[in-house]
Amino acid sequence: MESFMETKDLILRNWQDSDAKALYEMCLDEVLRKSGICFYNSITDSRKAIHCWKNERGFKVIAGKKNEDFIGFINLGDMNRYEGYMEIEYAIAAQYRNRGYAMQAVERMLDYGFNEMELSVIAAWVRSHNKESIKVLQKCSFTFEGRLRQHARDKSDTLCYSVLREEWGRER
Repeated sequence: MESFMETKDLILRNWQDSDAKALYEMCLDEVLRKSGICFYNSITDSRKAIHCWKNERGFKVIAGKKNEDFIGFINLGDMNRYEGYMEIEYAIAAQYRNRGYAMQAVERMLDYGFNEMELSVIAAWVRSHNKESIKVLQKCSFTFEGRLRQHARDKSDTLCYSVLREEWGRER
């Protein structure tokens, strides 16, 4: 994967050690914790995680194009299904939500996944109470596939979505 990708307002770039503090602070947000993201109990823990992510081709920092602020992250990762089937995950820090950043990042990562990685399917699993993320998926051409009842560790339901390469191509 490229070292960085761009959208209108964002840069999706590789992780840096200097992202550890912003990642740790973002993960203090209870809304994100309830959404199911992994969180880190210290800047040191965040730095250790970042060290593992640096070489993952589909795991990017979402940064502002103007000032390079840490806005969140996005991951296009393997679900151990079959080659060409991946899952997308993303998180936006509280102070940057409701600005269209998640949608821009998801659309860019879908474009990369289908057009450059030649994926067949990109899936997303979201907790049923995460209405904002559900809206992002719907706006980005994902199709609702089903509900896994009391699937999440907090016993909330998990909603399953996906988009196929041919659907994404038709939307563009």
